[in-house]
Amino acid sequence: MKNLVLISFICLSYSLFSQTILTKKINSSEFSRDRIAKIYIPKEHQTDTIRKYPVAIVLDNDYLFDIYVGNSKIYANADLTPKQIVVGLDVDASLNQDVSTVKKSGNLTTNAKKFYNYIKKELIPYLEANYKTSPYFTIVGDRDAGNFLLHFLKEQSPIFNSFVSISPKLTDQTLRLVSTFDLKRLDEIDNQFYLYVSSNPYEKEERKKLHEQLKTGLESLKTEKLHIAFNDFKGEANKPTALVKALPDAFTNIFGLYPRISKEEFDEKIKDLGPLEAIKYLESKYLEIEYLYGTNLNVRFQDIYAIEGIVIDKLDGDYLRVLGDFVMIKHPDSHLGEYYVGKYHELGRNYEQALFYYKEAYGKMDLSDSNTEAFYENIIRVEASLKNAPKEKPLEEELPLEEEKNEEEEEDDNEDNK
Repeated sequence: MKNLVLISFICLSYSLFSQTILTKKINSSEFSRDRIAKIYIPKEHQTDTIRKYPVAIVLDNDYLFDIYVGNSKIYANADLTPKQIVVGLDVDASLNQDVSTVKKSGNLTTNAKKFYNYIKKELIPYLEANYKTSPYFTIVGDRDAGNFLLHFLKEQSPIFNSFVSISPKLTDQTLRLVSTFDLKRLDEIDNQFYLYVSSNPYEKEERKKLHEQLKTGLESLKTEKLHIAFNDFKGEANKPTALVKALPDAFTNIFGLYPRISKEEFDEKIKDLGPLEAIKYLESKYLEIEYLYGTNLNVRFQDIYAIEGIVIDKLDGDYLRVLGDFVMIKHPDSHLGEYYVGKYHELGRNYEQALFYYKEAYGKMDLSDSNTEAFYENIIRVEASLKNAPKEKPLEEELPLEEEKNEEEEEDDNEDNK
């Protein structure tokens, strides 16, 4: 039954997404011939002139490519990841020559070196020249290809931000090579990097031990900029199930910063902050998303609402004005920013200013919006407060200085006459 579900998922993925998949011939000087690449392009790519898209290079243009494209659409539609350009490469499937290594040393074979250079020097420049790519590149492969892609970790100027290695065919030589890559150097680079490695319970015992050694060795480095995640999927019934589940699991790691604020993130990082710190946290989160993934994602309203309670309830709402100004910059067409500023003035009993901003907010609302009538209650309430507010007594008229001086002299004369 589970195998049937897997086959159905792959077939469904292909039928759903084949219309947006291009097949391109890319001339390669390394191979002195054309190489074939399947390229999935999000439908907004042609119409959105601003957005840039992270790129995933999948070392397979068959089943792994289809599964990745399917997951990328599902997760992007759920707003858990940015939309991605996905490239499937025609890796030699017979002898895996494109991703092969020398058994004694673990180094890449002559053919694999050509493939490595093709990706680095020909494919990536081609993608950057022809598509709206962001700087965030991912490389994905399983089995031999999962082992091959680990060699990109050695680049002094990293080509990829994230590496997804699914059930790689590790060897002792692989572990030895990885130990020479000086991964701590990544901590000195102003960027974030992600390494995800999965295995399955049906691996040979020898390979299971190698996976564990790789995990122990990498985690012992305690790198700050290279975020490492392993999953052995011990409870899965078969290899295909572990493969299908690996990509969603990888997405939660390599795009961990992107989703809107979760309850876990709020409880761990936000709930104990002061109002100004919460606003700064939100601003910083989206700056990091833009910097890392290269997408011009605007601040989500759900995340504004997530910190709203902190700003309103703490310090008597003194930072509502700051939140309101922030929202007006990010969402100038929304009424929410003016509402927060109006609330700030209302709490400070400056009812005239509160009324002004509430009316400004109301004017931006769609009258067909079911919340419009409820929002108008803010205006009614403030108008009543303004009407019932005690009138300030006029200041007593001050006498001119000369008159005041004369009055003082008269008082002195009266005292002398007594």
